[in-house]
Amino acid sequence: MLEIKNLSVAISGKEIIHDISFSAGKSENISLIGTNGAGKTTLLRAVSSLLKHSGSVLANGVEVASMSERDRAKLISFVPQGAEITGDFEVSHFLELSRYPYRKPWEKLSAEDKAAIEQAFELTDTKKFLSRKTGTLSGGERQRILIAGAIAQDSEILLLDEPLTYLDPVQRIGISEIIRKIASSGKLVITVTHEINEALVFSDRILALKDGRLVFDGTPLELVKSGELKTLFNSDFMTFGAFEEGKSLVFPKFDQA
Repeated sequence: MLEIKNLSVAISGKEIIHDISFSAGKSENISLIGTNGAGKTTLLRAVSSLLKHSGSVLANGVEVASMSERDRAKLISFVPQGAEITGDFEVSHFLELSRYPYRKPWEKLSAEDKAAIEQAFELTDTKKFLSRKTGTLSGGERQRILIAGAIAQDSEILLLDEPLTYLDPVQRIGISEIIRKIASSGKLVITVTHEINEALVFSDRILALKDGRLVFDGTPLELVKSGELKTLFNSDFMTFGAFEEGKSLVFPKFDQA
């Protein structure tokens, strides 16, 4: 579904992403981790064709940068970090706007549009917000609606940049469960996150960046067993509990001397 070949990105003459290659397919739930400045957001923006880059970004065998805006929107949804919903209108209207790649201006919703919006409400458990004004939503509720909008867009690939930021633990788990459900429905989801606990528990694959380079690509179990987390975050005070398939998880503990 997605193939990245020798991707590099330079901004103002400084190379931020260095020669990254990987491929990903249907129903994968991938977390993209790394320290601040590692290049995570830059990578998502390049995949979305929002940044110029060298190398190739192929979606279903087609170069993403060569697609029209509408065709690209049908294939890739991108929810940026700290995204806001401008205006104060009903949640149902916001999701209707997410169907723009498939509709002409002022065209009425088709049966297909309505089905996509209904699926988005179901996957995100947001039907209860249907008649709410977007300005009345809490941070966690707004994040659910933004993700619902990306689902209603019905793209095959969802790119989420820090969807768990500023959420409390219960909200983070709720959003992580939603992301896992989206992937299970057949989508490819790549999520940038600093929440290592959620990445380990809810993802089935982790990509790790360090200084703009891909330094790890594997399962959460492989990541913990490799000891790469300590190297990745340049930390001597991070200790990690047992992590085995089919057994209870012990979340990473952060002990500071």
